[in-house]
Amino acid sequence: MGFDKDLLLIEKYQKEVILLGRISGLLQWDTQTYMPKKAGDERADQLSYMSSMIHDKMTADEFWEAVKRLHSNSDLDDRQKRMVEILFKEISRSKKLPKEFVVEFAKEQSLSFSAWQRAREEMDADIFLPHLAKIVELKKKEIEYRGFEGHPYNVFIDDFEEGMTVEKLDLVFEKLKKGLIELLGKIKSSESYGNQKRVLAVSGFDKGKQIEFTNEIAKILGLDPEFSRLDFSEHPFSTRLGLSDARITTNIRDDPMFSIGSTIHESGHALYELGLPDEENYTVIGESPSYGMHESQSRFWENMIGLGKPFWKHFFPKAVNLFSIEDNIDLWHKEINHVFPHYIRIESDEVHYCLHIILRYELEKGLMDGSITVDNVAEKWNEKMKEYFGLDVRNAKEGFMQDVHWSGGAFGYFPSYTLGAMYACQFYSKMLLDLNDIPKKIKGGNFSNIKKWLNDNIHKEGRLYSPDNLIYKVTGEEINPDFFISYLKQKYGEIYRL
Repeated sequence: MGFDKDLLLIEKYQKEVILLGRISGLLQWDTQTYMPKKAGDERADQLSYMSSMIHDKMTADEFWEAVKRLHSNSDLDDRQKRMVEILFKEISRSKKLPKEFVVEFAKEQSLSFSAWQRAREEMDADIFLPHLAKIVELKKKEIEYRGFEGHPYNVFIDDFEEGMTVEKLDLVFEKLKKGLIELLGKIKSSESYGNQKRVLAVSGFDKGKQIEFTNEIAKILGLDPEFSRLDFSEHPFSTRLGLSDARITTNIRDDPMFSIGSTIHESGHALYELGLPDEENYTVIGESPSYGMHESQSRFWENMIGLGKPFWKHFFPKAVNLFSIEDNIDLWHKEINHVFPHYIRIESDEVHYCLHIILRYELEKGLMDGSITVDNVAEKWNEKMKEYFGLDVRNAKEGFMQDVHWSGGAFGYFPSYTLGAMYACQFYSKMLLDLNDIPKKIKGGNFSNIKKWLNDNIHKEGRLYSPDNLIYKVTGEEINPDFFISYLKQKYGEIYRL
């Protein structure tokens, strides 16, 4: 009887924590979309109060004692064991953090985000740097509270990718970096690279028509306005605020593929959220197992599907009519897949993209172990941009202030993007083995088989499996960068005639 009572109790607490988290998520969504600029200070108080309430719920003695009893119970089924295992780990982590620290950090996150926005608008890094220094100071304090094994950065990597460590990532990233640099060398020495220029995918596409086009793409991919919406923010993002409430944002920039690519990317996130098991809506099992797994779904749609020629066989006629461009799909396909070094991560091509992530990974490691400081992080950033991309950074907005992540203290998040790209390639390879005529269906604008395969194999599992167990369950292999490198070599070998 006590066993059942404890299960009911932890389900009650999970629901309350998740509801509070979604209310907080709504405030954060508004902060980045429609909040008046001068409302930032009070919003910081609101968000810190919500964080305080969530922390109180997560660390409640009644909740913790029930989880501990269940954690030592041998009669749980597999789902219950996994749920309790996750809760035990997350509550243990929360209980190590004093409430005062949680409130202080949440408030600084909001203030730091506002400072980041203003620093970018005014092109003045000094507005943001004091807040970044405070964020780094608080993250180091969090490491002290929580303790760690190996590298101090492991604390935060594991938050985003369960079971992942610096020691594991160093091996994977070194192999990947070597393969990327080798491929880039071949691409840049090719005749096609020397002659490439954009003719169709250039700036000047009407903003209103881009909005119309991105909305149509999101809807055809499966984001019906009845349970989703598309808005605009400085940095595109996705969030789910309820069982039938998925929200994504995009942004219009000079490159027309930015709004298109970011919309497809964020749609991938939203489709994942909407595909998670309904019956686990208020439990930790109803979540993604990791940020890398989440990124695999966004990058699957953005790169595997959205940058492929079959996708444009369907959407290009609409683009031709809407934007009055030449009806030359072969040229369009080459142009949207052009490889060239870019200052901005989210505007980068597939090949350079992961080097952007490795750069940030190396800097974050240094910030956490003290070998890099906030005072010299811009200098270190610029040095690595020169080393990896051959680019001289012209200002902080296109340098260390380009991403929103550090303003919120999301250290450890960046590696998830590259892990997601590698997961996506393994999933894509397996899907092509399992399903027939996928390119043909995509050309016809039929994405139902793809969505069903992703839903059946990944989405519906929620967090029942750890990320390494899920990738093995679906593909029969552990994470393997060779899939990603082979995919890039084949695709760009054809485009650049290597």
